[in-house]
Amino acid sequence: MKTTQSIRRCFIKALAASPVLALAGWPASGIAADAALQARKITDKLTLISGAGGNVVLFKGSDGLTLVDSGMQTSSAELLALIDELTNKSSISRVFNTHWHEDHTGGNEVLHARGARILAHENTRLWLGAEFDVYWRNQSHQPRPREAMPELTWYTSGSLDAGGELLQYSHYPQAHTDGDITVFFPNDNVLVAGGLLANKRYPVCDIATGGWIGGLLKANEAMLAQINDSTVLIPDSGAPQTKADLQAQYDMLNDLYTQMKALTQQGFNGKDMLNDRLTAKYDAVFGDPEEFVLETYRGMWAHTYDMGGFI
Repeated sequence: MKTTQSIRRCFIKALAASPVLALAGWPASGIAADAALQARKITDKLTLISGAGGNVVLFKGSDGLTLVDSGMQTSSAELLALIDELTNKSSISRVFNTHWHEDHTGGNEVLHARGARILAHENTRLWLGAEFDVYWRNQSHQPRPREAMPELTWYTSGSLDAGGELLQYSHYPQAHTDGDITVFFPNDNVLVAGGLLANKRYPVCDIATGGWIGGLLKANEAMLAQINDSTVLIPDSGAPQTKADLQAQYDMLNDLYTQMKALTQQGFNGKDMLNDRLTAKYDAVFGDPEEFVLETYRGMWAHTYDMGGFI
């Protein structure tokens, strides 16, 4: 008998393959790395490295370096060189993966070769080791090599001692993916949000690997309760953000989810919503809404039970 997870994935696969639901590729969060990496000091112990695809956060602890995410594979050699320059070739103890996407895990092999342990939610490990199709991106994912795989995984939230500093990781199910975590540095009041916070653009949930807008809303709500007005938030790519930025994303998502749910129950589809310019009042801040609306609509159909069913 198939598990509930398998049934859900089969349903999403069939839904996403429908020609009515064709969609363009990955959002502009940084699958392609920039020409050069940039380092920005956040606190005495924390540095943000951008330009490697997804953001990479470097923490200097007494037991070596901790990284959150590892950027694109094509930037891995440059990333390691920059880390060595910033830290005088300090030992690398561990790397957190906030989720499985290539722009956040591409440097795993290179960092593992330098002695780092890869840490992630168990679902992230499963996706990294699987062969599957991401229909909405028109791509097939092949299993990553053993060196890229997380060695330490978990199913829930928890904490980890990084040389006397207690780092907190929190899992948010079925949000951007089904393996998303944030990593909080309480002594520095810095929260690394991974794919759960976009940078001045519409966040797109990857329904092929368990994401949907309802889960992202719950994640953002929990993150808002965890932080304060002084917290520095590191989004999936680009410059640091504030609690106000996360609140703006949550408010936008909550408003559009409410409207899209009502319209879907009335028989409207994603194209109808785009034609009616449903997102018009947000586009100046969040950009092109097409991918967000179409993928959100698909994800809602995959969660009809959670939404009370459709007419």
